[in-house]
Amino acid sequence: MNPYTVQKLFSWSGIVCVLLFFAGIVSGGFFPPLSPALTQDEVYQHYQTHHYGILGGGVLILISGMFYAPLVGVISAQLRRIPQLTPALIYGQVSAGTAGITFFLVPAVLFIVTAYRTDRSAELVYLMNDLSWIMLVIPWPTFFMQNVIIGIATLSDQQTEPVFPRWVAYFNFWVALGFVPGGLLPFFTQGLFAWSGIFVFWLAGTVFFVWFIVMAVMLIKAISRQQRLAGA
Repeated sequence: MNPYTVQKLFSWSGIVCVLLFFAGIVSGGFFPPLSPALTQDEVYQHYQTHHYGILGGGVLILISGMFYAPLVGVISAQLRRIPQLTPALIYGQVSAGTAGITFFLVPAVLFIVTAYRTDRSAELVYLMNDLSWIMLVIPWPTFFMQNVIIGIATLSDQQTEPVFPRWVAYFNFWVALGFVPGGLLPFFTQGLFAWSGIFVFWLAGTVFFVWFIVMAVMLIKAISRQQRLAGA
């Protein structure tokens, strides 16, 4: 297969990833997300009512992580085109992105485990729901680092026709900052900084979604330009 075609398919995998991820959230009845302020009985009833939806949603989130890997690969493939870019940035992007895949897989499994047995006690469901949501929302540092690395690498590109335009760097920095409020999640069970709050879920979720779309589009443009310059 043409190598440029492979890279474009890998770029499209980012859009597939984010669509499957949010489809899984919706399938489980988690959009809007359950509030951590809900009572034990309210959470238990949600899992009883949405039993199959949560199981199916967990599978969708699990599969979405599979499509993140090709995206991480093609980002590094394009960063390699930047002249004299230190390999540390390329390897750092791969490392952060690879670690990020874990946080698609683990929360998906936790949601599946929580919903797996309908006769599980309400107390255990309550505990597992906390674990599932916190594992889904709080691991922002890997994504933060990945965005910062992409931004630094993009600003390092001094070519007349750079791989990515400079605004992509500032966009990645903005996305990274959008994840930071997640660090306050452990201290709140309601309000703006709860896992269902504006800053922790809605802001982070929005920048997360937009990042996948923007990066997929910019990668496809960069690959098309590379193909044109190579005359392939």
